[in-house]
Amino acid sequence: MRSARSQGAWLVLVAFIGASLVFFWPTLVFTPFSDDHSALWNSGVRGIPWRNGFFRPLSDATFRLGDLLWGTSVAGHRAFNLVVHGVNAFLLFAWMERWAVRGTALLSSGLFLLYPFHQESIVWLVGRESALGTSSVLLGLVILTSGPWNGLRAILLATTLMLGALCYESALLLVPMALLIAWSGVVQGWPTWRQLLVPLLLPALCYLALRMNSTGSLIGGYFKDLVLGDDGPSLTTLPKVLGRLFLPPEPDHEVQLVRGAFLLVLLTITAVILRRFGPAMTRRSVVLHGLLLLIGCSVGSIAGVSTVTSESDRFLYLPSAFLCAMVALLIAAIRMPIARWVVIGLLGLTFLWQLRANHANWVAASRITRQSVDALPAVPAQGDLWLSGLPDSYRGAYIFRNGFPEAVSLAGGPGDRIIVVPDDLRMAEVLREGLMFRGELHRPRGTDLWYHWNGVSYDAIPVP
Repeated sequence: MRSARSQGAWLVLVAFIGASLVFFWPTLVFTPFSDDHSALWNSGVRGIPWRNGFFRPLSDATFRLGDLLWGTSVAGHRAFNLVVHGVNAFLLFAWMERWAVRGTALLSSGLFLLYPFHQESIVWLVGRESALGTSSVLLGLVILTSGPWNGLRAILLATTLMLGALCYESALLLVPMALLIAWSGVVQGWPTWRQLLVPLLLPALCYLALRMNSTGSLIGGYFKDLVLGDDGPSLTTLPKVLGRLFLPPEPDHEVQLVRGAFLLVLLTITAVILRRFGPAMTRRSVVLHGLLLLIGCSVGSIAGVSTVTSESDRFLYLPSAFLCAMVALLIAAIRMPIARWVVIGLLGLTFLWQLRANHANWVAASRITRQSVDALPAVPAQGDLWLSGLPDSYRGAYIFRNGFPEAVSLAGGPGDRIIVVPDDLRMAEVLREGLMFRGELHRPRGTDLWYHWNGVSYDAIPVP
């Protein structure tokens, strides 16, 4: 019996990986985006342990491993992301089998596989960091609830947490999630919160010590800017994150407010119906997954999630797993089979529609990326090439917010002699004060060339 069940689990895993490859197959021809170029060149080709401002050594190591396996082939590196996404769908399935029948578990994972608002974690190569962090959280929850608690499970849980944190900081959310599950007592026989303190807190403290030793700060670099910068967390960020879990981005704020109001009414009606007619076990499971969802939203609440474009959708990856679990539980509670299948069909079509719409943004961003690299003027033999007006993003899909010099290096050019000028600076200011670019002060010289991207090609700008 156990052998047949194990064989069935492997078949489910293969099926989810295959489905991920099928639905995201068009993304394999996309170019790298923004930081992807830096990761491919620095972590991959040059073998630098981690990028400046970050401490995610295992995520960076995947680019080095990928370079050893298939070089700088973008398709190979992005296929890795698709496999991770399929594995995460399987881990969600394994987790949901603790709460519902196999059909409901399959539904939750199928919804997660097609969920349209977390594509940064899949299409953006560097976005794998958040997907790997989610892998750690889901695997940790599966280990936590897979059988009688013993020393082996404690070691596996601690190892999973440590490895996940070395991929992405959000893996540390496994600590409050696991303690919440243990404290809730929803299922008898699972470990108590006291039994979890050592296997959870010890690896978390070890990770923080490693981070401090490697970067000199617990919240340094990028994360420090998110927490302590001018655009840091506020009381409005959590509602935005929760709203974006359900709603597509919309530039018109009034339209988004109307959608949000309608969503709030719909969720209130659903809660009333569930409270009145839902089975007690379903209610408890939905509430618990709702609390897990809120914990998962904490990263997005700190960093902020855009309601205008799909930018920062990677912060929705982890909470979307628990959202899809909640939706599957609610659909399973519908007593009429026809109504249940109608809801599933409508959700599936809606997800596919939004998935395709979001893919279109990455298609455009990929085209612009390729065009801006292919049209690059020749770098002067005795000077540097200064570039301004480089495209930042297209409706949230990244282009060259970072990584242009590395893109030139990957294309076989002298990327170390490319200087990118921010949009808010003009030549007169650069000539007067110079430009701090990647830790060095640069000033235009007579042998340098300056070009400005006009959206189609590069215009030469005379350097005095």
